[in-house]
Amino acid sequence: MAYRLSGKKSGAISFLPATGTITQETMTKSSKMTSNAIEGGSSIEDHVYLNPEQFQIVGVVVKNHSAFRARLEAMWKNRDLVTYVGKFRVENYVIISLQMKNDSGNRDGFSFTATLQKANIVSGAYVEIGQEPLMSKQDSAKTVSSAGLKTTVSKQISQSAYAAYVSSYNGKSSSGPTQRKTASYNGV
Repeated sequence: MAYRLSGKKSGAISFLPATGTITQETMTKSSKMTSNAIEGGSSIEDHVYLNPEQFQIVGVVVKNHSAFRARLEAMWKNRDLVTYVGKFRVENYVIISLQMKNDSGNRDGFSFTATLQKANIVSGAYVEIGQEPLMSKQDSAKTVSSAGLKTTVSKQISQSAYAAYVSSYNGKSSSGPTQRKTASYNGV
């Protein structure tokens, strides 16, 4: 079986029987529970949230070790989004830990352990200009009715009555003093 680890920036590594293989695949799914202490000394668990999934591969390279080592290090260093295809298939993971070990029994190669973590990728909503009508255009298509206060106007109002009404608001109020008793405030 061929195992493949490919990155968007760093290229791909194919583990074939002649060059190396993956010896172990481990998927880890975990969650965290928050707890709060109460007066009696016990605690109440009130929320559980999921930790990002982690995936670990253990492998051995027996030939062309410098190219494999350089590609694995590039995937880790570039924080590359990788896809792994083996018995499991995972996408959008990032190598968060990479261990490489030389062994005297494998003179032309090395063994490695790579821990990958799921990258939760989100993006904002995108609407290309011109695809959706502007809000003013959307509103103009609707019939808008007035829902506020309504003023009733009598057709029998005289010009002098209207002038008196307006002047009552333009005049001075008679409910309070028009000037101070003292010219300025002295703090007393």
